[in-house]
Amino acid sequence: MGKNSRRRHVDKQRRAAERRRHRAAQRARAESDDVCDLMADHPRSECSEPDDAVANACRQLEQVLGLVLRDRLWANGWQPDELVRHVRRVSGTVATSVLAMAIAADAAHHARVGDALHDSWRRQTGRISARCQHEPDRDGWLARWLDAGGDRVGLSTVRAVLDELLSLPSLPTLLSPPGSTGSVDVDLVDVDAAPSPKLVTIRGLLAKAESTEFPAEAEAFTAKAQAMMTEARLDEATVRASSGRRSTGRVSAIRIGIDEPYIASKQMLLHVVAEANDVRCVFHRRVDLATLVGPVGQLAHVELLFTSLLIQVQSFLAADAADAPAGSRVRSRRYRSAFIVGFARRIGERLRTARSSSLAGVGADALPVLAADDRATAELFDRLVGRTTAIRSSAGNDIFGAQAGASAADRAALREAGLRGAGANPPGELRDAG
Repeated sequence: MGKNSRRRHVDKQRRAAERRRHRAAQRARAESDDVCDLMADHPRSECSEPDDAVANACRQLEQVLGLVLRDRLWANGWQPDELVRHVRRVSGTVATSVLAMAIAADAAHHARVGDALHDSWRRQTGRISARCQHEPDRDGWLARWLDAGGDRVGLSTVRAVLDELLSLPSLPTLLSPPGSTGSVDVDLVDVDAAPSPKLVTIRGLLAKAESTEFPAEAEAFTAKAQAMMTEARLDEATVRASSGRRSTGRVSAIRIGIDEPYIASKQMLLHVVAEANDVRCVFHRRVDLATLVGPVGQLAHVELLFTSLLIQVQSFLAADAADAPAGSRVRSRRYRSAFIVGFARRIGERLRTARSSSLAGVGADALPVLAADDRATAELFDRLVGRTTAIRSSAGNDIFGAQAGASAADRAALREAGLRGAGANPPGELRDAG
């Protein structure tokens, strides 16, 4: 199947899935409306028996929440940790506690029926369940939560959680949901696996870059870390070429959350780091998540370097504003957002130069291996994501902030990686799923 035919097939499947999700959301919303109406007709103060209308209605709501999780969210790419993160950001701690109990109850359901669980799924639900109260592994947890909360909690919170869950978009499925009979075409990165010795060294270098107060030291540590990332990729390609294994290595996908403030500017930083390391990136803007697709080793490096650069740019921003009075330009949101964009653009130039310099010295036998990895990355990205649209952002429209950010990126220059000047090619466009 050609690339265009495969993309049309993926788009057709996505439209059909969206129609199924819409019908399921309508049914779930109708059921929750019926239950909430029943609860309104039977206030808790009028009920005394455990099997009265309120308890029955609560059990029905528990079932609705479980169905929404299983049939709408787990089936459409969401994972427990991602869902808790999103609800905490948009709805607060009380709504998050309701969701956490629903997830724990869902995990108990799968355990009772003997559904297979991926190790990563089990770890996520285990962490969430450990923080829950009111025994969500037993029926009746919603009624117990209502009784314990008194006037501070109510069904309006549950309804708000349901409405938010039913409104969420689908995500690329990176992890088989519990009880799934199909397989997910992603060789998942085990984030809890023991890191390689080289990765441990890279982490140590970036930690030193983050902690030092001297730009020259941060420059040296970050430079060495990026050089080691590139060397690791090229060494692997050379070994595969010399052994006759020119087929693709492990290509996988991960998801990264991008938090306030300055989300659009941070997206730019993640984009340039991913692009410089042969990783494809798409953003899910409504939920502030990014899906990254690429060789397994490169995914780990991108996540590490992005996190480190975030810490470094925050330290530069803090130093920039240290002596500025309250209300001054350098403390404004517009300036600080543009600062991060300027920082990202200059860092991207230098990372691309580092990549070109490293590739110039690689043996000819390794180039077909790298090309095979790039093709596998593109194919997996098309299967997981499908069609994308360009993101337009005005985050860097403060010229003084952008210039200050570029200057900060120069102070974080990757000198030991042999970087000088700007890369020949500008960065590609940021892409949004859909």
